[in-house]
Amino acid sequence: MERAICILLLVGAVFCRHEKYEGHQLYLVSGNAHEFESLESRIDFLSKSVPNPGILEILLRLAPHEKNYWLHYFNERDMKYQLIAENLADVIRDEELKLSAQKAKATSSNNSMSWDRYYNYREINDYLDSLGAKYPEVLTVINAGLSFEGRQIKYVRISTSRFEELSKPVIVIEAAAHAREWVTAPVALYLIHKLVVNVTDRDLVENFDWVIIPMVNPDGYDYSMKEDRMWRNTRSTNHPGGARCPGVDANRNFDFEFGSLGSGSDDPCKFIAYEGPSPFSEPETKVVRDAVYQHLNKIKLYISAHSFGNLVLYSWGNNGTLPSNGLMMHTAGVRMAQAMDELKLPQARSYIVGNAAKVIYRTTGTSMDWSRAIGIPLTYALELPGYMYAFMLPPEYLDHVVVETYAGLAAGARYARSIYN
Repeated sequence: MERAICILLLVGAVFCRHEKYEGHQLYLVSGNAHEFESLESRIDFLSKSVPNPGILEILLRLAPHEKNYWLHYFNERDMKYQLIAENLADVIRDEELKLSAQKAKATSSNNSMSWDRYYNYREINDYLDSLGAKYPEVLTVINAGLSFEGRQIKYVRISTSRFEELSKPVIVIEAAAHAREWVTAPVALYLIHKLVVNVTDRDLVENFDWVIIPMVNPDGYDYSMKEDRMWRNTRSTNHPGGARCPGVDANRNFDFEFGSLGSGSDDPCKFIAYEGPSPFSEPETKVVRDAVYQHLNKIKLYISAHSFGNLVLYSWGNNGTLPSNGLMMHTAGVRMAQAMDELKLPQARSYIVGNAAKVIYRTTGTSMDWSRAIGIPLTYALELPGYMYAFMLPPEYLDHVVVETYAGLAAGARYARSIYN
């Protein structure tokens, strides 16, 4: 009897929490890439993929009050669309019940991590601290600062020479800037695991120094897990309208061509991809900035992990031109893509490599462009696989995604060392 009551309470809690998405529908919309550029900040884009050159497929969410307007908009422009989910709230509830069952079966403990479930913010930080205590000779946990809501943002530095060997290139990986893209944190955590706990590629430990930030946006991540599965941004309110419309898109808040497209910088209540009141207005992006500047002269590869789309994107994202080393950037991207494609699941699309503005659409204020502008030679936004699930990837796929992505990161690091060492 007690068990039945507990189950009913759990189902009731899950049902109520996602009421705000009752009647919201998911559509897969395809069209010329340029058609989507002005829409990203106005509609909730859940994913982007490239079925053919110059064509984008966008999975997006439409609320009941806006559906007719946007479907008319798409019809006028001959943009094809397909209904994917009748009721987003039901999709989220189904995911949550499955995640609860998966968590009960997971194999991790307080001092270990498995790749068969998603972990919350506190569990991730506790795991990083446990690694720092167990492997102090190679891994250092940095308490880099507090998020807007006061959560500790941690990252790790991994080095066999305490970052003192000048010939070693530094590789920077950051994840979970977008709160709802849960799969990106396990990718960063698995990389740490392979460099420290289960080392099978000794050269990656001996020949490189690593800065890995698994949780850029802990406030948003925690909110996405506990309150609003679709939450994307930070949780700050230090901007005009912040009390009504909190949060800034962390990957539009970097100081490169900030707000220059005029598509998401002036109204947090109107624009989903709101860039913030100023560059680095968010304590979360300041942590990334400060970690990078600490090792700027040695960093050769910077990767910002996102989900989803099977894309390896590089600068310049604001206008579609190429940096002076554009050929090397493309080659490094291809090396990473090939390594991941060798391990991909049969149903997954092959990775597409290219200039972000050409492959998808123009963006500003991204960490990818900012890091290239300050002198890091190889910088990328990596859009991970989502299969048919978008960023709501079931945990049974995690083990494959982290292994596949690790192969790509390793290939990128080795190529960077081969040309810049």
